[in-house]
This record gives sequence, C-alpha cells and structure tokens, in this order.
Amino acid sequence: MAEAGWRKVWNPIRDDRSREPKRLLFGSRWKFVLATCSVLFASAMPIANSASAQQLEPFVPPPNSLSAPGNRNEATGTEKPDVQFADEMRNLVIQLSRWAKSYRSDFSIIALNGLELTEYLETTLFASRGTAEPARNYLRALDGIMIEAPFYGYDTYGEPTDSEETKYILGYLERLKTAGLEYFALDYTDKSEAQQAARQKLSGLDALYYAAPPPDKQLSTLAKVPRTPIGANPHVIDNIRDAKNYGIVLDSSPYGTKEAFINAMIDTNYDVLIIDPFHRGTIPLTYEDMKRLRYKKVGTPRTILAYLNIGTAETYRYYWQNNWRAGSPEFIGEGNLDARWGQEHHVYYWSQAWQNILFGSENSYLGGIMKLGFDGVVLGGLGEYSWWLDY
Repeated sequence: MAEAGWRKVWNPIRDDRSREPKRLLFGSRWKFVLATCSVLFASAMPIANSASAQQLEPFVPPPNSLSAPGNRNEATGTEKPDVQFADEMRNLVIQLSRWAKSYRSDFSIIALNGLELTEYLETTLFASRGTAEPARNYLRALDGIMIEAPFYGYDTYGEPTDSEETKYILGYLERLKTAGLEYFALDYTDKSEAQQAARQKLSGLDALYYAAPPPDKQLSTLAKVPRTPIGANPHVIDNIRDAKNYGIVLDSSPYGTKEAFINAMIDTNYDVLIIDPFHRGTIPLTYEDMKRLRYKKVGTPRTILAYLNIGTAETYRYYWQNNWRAGSPEFIGEGNLDARWGQEHHVYYWSQAWQNILFGSENSYLGGIMKLGFDGVVLGGLGEYSWWLDY
C-alpha cells in the first residue's frame, strides 16, 4: 500500500555521486538523490550498512503502570487498547532511528516536543520530573530536540508562555544537557524585544532559536523579524552541530506554486532549513528542487531537515486511501479534533502496518525522504501517547 503510493510520487535513485564544486562533497549525503518524477524507485537502496552507525542497546520495554487493560471509552464505546503507550512511542522512535542510521549514520533524528518521553515517569513510584530514570535508549536514538513555545505562544500567539510552563521546559533542557543533544527553540512572536529576552534566557543551553511569524502557529512563512538569520554566516553547514540558526516552514500553501516556495527558500542564509517534503502537503519535491535548496544565498551548502508526522495519519498524504475510515484499516483511529494542518486521524502507532508505512523499506515515507537527499527528520506527533493515556 505504502510502496504503491511512493512509486506514484517519488523518483528512482539517481546514481550521480558527484557534487560541484568537488570540495563540497560530504560523505554519503548525495547517495540518496532522485531523478525525475515519472520513473519508479530502484529495486534496492544502494547503500551498505555503515560500521560507524550509532550503536544502541537492545530495547527492553519496562512495565507501564498507566496502561491499565480493559478501560472503555464512554464517548466512543470502544475498548482502550492494552498498550504501554509511552514505551510504544519510544520504541517507534528508536526503531525508526536505527533503521535510518543503518543506511546513513549521520542522518539526524530530531524530536518535536515530547519531553516527558525522556524519562520513565510512568514506571517510577512517586517520581517527580528530574528524579525518574532517564530513557537512555530513547535519548541515544535522538540527535536533537525541538521545543515549541518555551517563552512565547504556548496558548496564544505572541503572548508570554506561563512562567511555570517555561520553568518546566527549561528544567528538562538543563537536565538533558549531558545527553549531548542539539536544542532547537521555536517561539511564536514577531516582537524583537521578546525574542532578545528569550535568547538571553537560553544563553546557557547553546540552543538554536527561531521565532515564527503569524498567522497563529501555522509555520507557513519565514520570519521577517529579525530581517536576517541570527548568526548568519558564509560557512559550510554539513550537520546540525555546525549550525548557528535555522528556519522552518511546514505549510507552504501561502507561497502558491512550488516554484515560488523554492525561490523564497533559496533567497535565505539559514544554516538549517526545516520543510515538508511535499509542497502544500501533496506535491513532492524532486532531486532538482533539493539541489537548489541545498545552497544558502551566499553560495555555501546548508543542512535540510524534513518534517515527518509519526503519531497521526494525515488524510491529504500520499499514503491515504479513499476508502480508509476509523477502524478500516485496523490501525486507523478516530478523527483528531486538534489537527493543526488539514484532517488527521489518530493511529495505533504501535501497529506494524502503520510502522511499515513510515519506515523499513526504500518505498516507505522515510525511505523516500532519505532518497531525496534530506539530512534528517523532525518527528512530529510524539505527544499522541498522552492522548491515548486519556482515551
């Protein structure tokens, strides 16, 4: 099902491993690139397992006292799945990371929110945040964490985040410093004074900071304040650890055409660009698009990350079938009333069928992203485990 979808929208591997100028060739980055949109995927990924891939301990899920079996949702009349929800989300991220890094060890995995997943709060009696056992395998699977609204926009765009929430977030980030993760702070304000104050509070965490412009929290255009990226530079940015700034656009609809969107992105000097691999959620980017996006306006390469929602099924995505509905296929749950972009359904994210759509083959969602030449993914939907806990 997922394979057929990818064959319709993605292109075969282009066996073109040269990159001009030659001095800008970086490892295996361009081993995953695509040609034109009309040809089917190649039959196998031409990348040998890397001996230097990140080594993770075998994943052994601990018991989860919060996933009591047999609970019934009174609103829907359906049984609550007997699942260890937090651990299943951790396990999904771990397995996805292992698969990606087995083909490309420098592929970056960034968690969008989900701070509570970094500790086993659910298995430690009377645990408080900061005293529970760290989820070490989960942390090893990650290269970074992106946190939304640490200072502005948690409830309403432009409004200060509640001080207790900010303290809660910063406490987590302080404790996680020893894990060696890169931090991406994403605020929602267009006020210069607010941004400066937020950056000052982050000074001890070495975090990349970006403040998204309105409307609301749609992440549909690039920031106009400040006018140039923080710490703009002419350096080659081969990975997230070298970056001084980042920009993010996940809903490119306001740009109209794909060409207009790409032109707007290449006219910037962001070290890291975080974008959806589909313009307007439905039109796939191509190898030629990626080749243009690769370079900053000053001419040097940057790092490009793709957004990938692993916690809900979005009805506008290539994998969605017209006859799908809640319960058919079995991993599709009820509609998500809090969907941010378009229509979504909750999913049994622990289902092998859903995970096969996400990763595990060259025609999976992540397989297509890697072939296109992205340097990593920002994983959305991690907070879905808490929705299931309350189901």
